[in-house]
Amino acid sequence: MFTMDAKDLELLTNLTAHGRWDAEALSAQLGISVGNVERRIKLLVREGVVLGFSAFFDRRMFGYDTTFLKLHFDPGHFDRVLQGVSRMPQVASVYPNIDDFMIVEVVHWDAVSLKAAIGSMERIASPYTVTDHYEPLLPEAIPERPEGDALEILWHLVRDGRTDIEALSEVVGISMEKVSIEVAYLFDRCGVKIKPMVQEDLINPFPTFSIILSMAMGCSFESCYSEVLRISRESWDSFPMLRPKGVWLKCFGRDLHAMDLMLERFRRMKEVDDVMVILPDSITLKRSVDLGLLKGSSIRDRS
Repeated sequence: MFTMDAKDLELLTNLTAHGRWDAEALSAQLGISVGNVERRIKLLVREGVVLGFSAFFDRRMFGYDTTFLKLHFDPGHFDRVLQGVSRMPQVASVYPNIDDFMIVEVVHWDAVSLKAAIGSMERIASPYTVTDHYEPLLPEAIPERPEGDALEILWHLVRDGRTDIEALSEVVGISMEKVSIEVAYLFDRCGVKIKPMVQEDLINPFPTFSIILSMAMGCSFESCYSEVLRISRESWDSFPMLRPKGVWLKCFGRDLHAMDLMLERFRRMKEVDDVMVILPDSITLKRSVDLGLLKGSSIRDRS
């Protein structure tokens, strides 16, 4: 396992929020030299903690939705279930807990396709089943769907989110000025975000874990969300959920006592109905699903 220090943690947190910041911007934010920043990024990639950087976008632009499913399995058949579920064309990521369940990110185009995916997963994990659904909270307005050069650039950014403007200009065949305009359009109008793909189970000595908080009925989501983020100072990434209303937090546990204290504070919040902790094991992150959507290779034909 790769051993991180506090600056690596701070670097990863900044890269998650600002995936295309260059070394100079990161240097100024972290208070270390540009060379130090570059060395740390290369080391994170070399050690497999960061699998790369990729563009993430709202799949509704292309007629698809995303649901996270909680699938239970027999721990004795972990490898078989993980491999089987990961091979499914509709599956974009798998977060197995060290015990007996995994959270599976499924891309689907209607209720029927989601039901079919659940059926396939349950056949793989038989006799175990899917018990919970989690839907991300997305903006009410669907972002603009990119076309032409913007679509081509987005495809390249999904493959490598930190590809520079000059390289994009060469592969797309347009001027660097035009590339800069299209990249700004993707971020501003299409809601694209660049994030590192973190292999959380490889990080040491900070035990990484996810928390899925389900909020109580009737609470104000905005006030609850801000309070959750205030308590979760170890969170390096998060996103709100629509159903059940709540939030998914990805955290570093630099101090086990502090981690337990944070979890206890969440459990004591009257606005919180449930606290589920995921200690990741052998995370699977697939970008082939989104590359296919951008190239018009529909997962409908493969499912």
